[in-house]
Amino acid sequence: MALRLTETQPEPARATVRPIALVVGAVLVAVIAVMTPYNEMLVKGSRLGLSSLTPAAFFLFFVLVLLINPVHRKLVPAVALTKPELLVVFAMMMVATAIPTRGVTGVMLSMISGPHYYATAENQWADLILPHTKDWIVVGPGDGLRHFYEGVPKGESAVWAVWLKPLLGWLILLLALWTTILSLMVILRRQWMERERLPYPVMQVPLAMAELDAKSVPPFFRSKAVWSGLAFPFLIGSLEALHVYFPTFPAMVFQAPRLVTLRNRVNLRLRLNPLMLGFAYLVNTRLSFSLWVFYLVHEFAQGAFDIVGIYNNEKLGPWTGSGQVDPIFSHQSMGAMLVFVGFGLWTARDHLRDVWRRALANVDDGREIVRDRTAVLGFAIGFTVLIGWMTQAGLPAWISPIVIVAALVIFLSLTRAIVDGGLATIVPAIIPLGFTLSTIGTDAIGIAGLVALCFSLVWVGDLLSFMMAPVAHAIRIAHDGERPSQAPHFPALMGAMVLSLVVSVITMIGLGHGYGAANLHQQYFQGFAKYAPDLAATKMQNPTLRNVGGWMWTGVGAVIMGALTFATYRLSWWPLHPLGYMVSPAWIMTSLWLPFLVAWGLKSIVIRAGGLRAYDRSRPIAYGVIIGQIVVAGFWLVIDIATGTTDNRIRVY
Repeated sequence: MALRLTETQPEPARATVRPIALVVGAVLVAVIAVMTPYNEMLVKGSRLGLSSLTPAAFFLFFVLVLLINPVHRKLVPAVALTKPELLVVFAMMMVATAIPTRGVTGVMLSMISGPHYYATAENQWADLILPHTKDWIVVGPGDGLRHFYEGVPKGESAVWAVWLKPLLGWLILLLALWTTILSLMVILRRQWMERERLPYPVMQVPLAMAELDAKSVPPFFRSKAVWSGLAFPFLIGSLEALHVYFPTFPAMVFQAPRLVTLRNRVNLRLRLNPLMLGFAYLVNTRLSFSLWVFYLVHEFAQGAFDIVGIYNNEKLGPWTGSGQVDPIFSHQSMGAMLVFVGFGLWTARDHLRDVWRRALANVDDGREIVRDRTAVLGFAIGFTVLIGWMTQAGLPAWISPIVIVAALVIFLSLTRAIVDGGLATIVPAIIPLGFTLSTIGTDAIGIAGLVALCFSLVWVGDLLSFMMAPVAHAIRIAHDGERPSQAPHFPALMGAMVLSLVVSVITMIGLGHGYGAANLHQQYFQGFAKYAPDLAATKMQNPTLRNVGGWMWTGVGAVIMGALTFATYRLSWWPLHPLGYMVSPAWIMTSLWLPFLVAWGLKSIVIRAGGLRAYDRSRPIAYGVIIGQIVVAGFWLVIDIATGTTDNRIRVY
């Protein structure tokens, strides 16, 4: 079939983006890369870098749009940023925020430095693990490692060279991963935005903030509704922060005692997070209803399984359901994600066919940030390098693609949950490590493969902050108009990632040299540092075959997800969205279900009483609530740093 080219017609003008925007973006990326590790390791204040929402980017964007850019527009118009330029800066900050702490750097440095430092005669890592680790994966023993964990002694010089080889090794994997993600999001952009018209609720706030008119202060900040919404979380958060400074000061926290029922098997957390309440209000009521209903169904089903004695006692490692019952629902979630992504790709088959044809013909219609050929080649090269890297690390060649595909399925599922369901922060109930251990078994993986698989925790373990979501959002705001602005979006995003990685690595290692990593955040350098070798050693000493129960429950999840998907698209009266079932076992839903319940109730009342017009008038209040929770966290973090106060944490997820 011949490729049908787009008919010739006048194209809308593409907004220009000046180099100054990239410079501003780079400076703010560096600020994020320095301050988020500093806060996480020393201040231990509000964790603005610990979520795929990327709160640090939102906070700095608030400061830029409200305080800095209006001054420039008033006094030095030539350097003031336009809306497209502001959005490019915000996109760079988003991808940068996903790196310095739990996204990449903090987890990576702890995991690649821990094996040699914590190896003892008791844990037998020197015999079981270290002979199977590559010197381009972990940091070797010696003064460099000791200086990092214990601080550089007076009179000695810090040893940096020990980090070079492993960091270069991991840089190859990260560049391949980021290229794969960027390319995949470009490929799917038109399907998600134009064909399915996904709402991208998280991006509604920055897009509204970036609107400009003839006045210096943007319209967003002249809205009384926005400020009334902002005042609510700012007041609550400030009372909470002041209580740390002055213990006699009353604190107001929206959290009630847990609701315990079903013979103590169901334990519901009652915490109302204003940030998630605001995002939940922007989601359609069918989705918000499904998210809290499926969570409650999951909790009661889990309790019932425990009472009846339906168990699965697999030990699948960190960030995957543990205990007697949790693995059952983790496997179901994986089955649901496989169906969810598979159905999504099947739905997009015509679009993907068009992308392939345009890539073969090298046609550029100017509607993507890079040509389709570039995106397809980028995905193919990145995917191939990922497989090659894992294989060189020790994983059998036939297992490496399974791990990479599982990772992409999880990334796509979570990203879709964010851009469609408004789950600004979401994690999976299972990760590729746990899925592979259960599906294949340690005997087939082998000793070297097991060690390599456990080190996948560096890049696809703790997914509280993962790169695909901010990349999807960055590409969304690049297409705020009919065509993307004339900016080097792809290199700007990749450059922001690399800059954030380099600066945060230098910052984190420097903090280790100055304070001793063992004295910094214990979760990282006394917890994460031991995860990979500890799990690998345990599995070597207690090998397992593939788990039939795991296969069965994955199949059950796939069947249930298939039935829910059929009902959603074939039965107009069906009230539940399958997305709710897929994410219901995630641990973070314990904190999210109540905001979605309350938001669903409020939005339903508003629409029933005043129609969609009343809802549209109320949305700025939700915008204010969202940005208010982030701003109060950032505001008090700045004060904490200035005053030397620690452990004053306002939650942002």
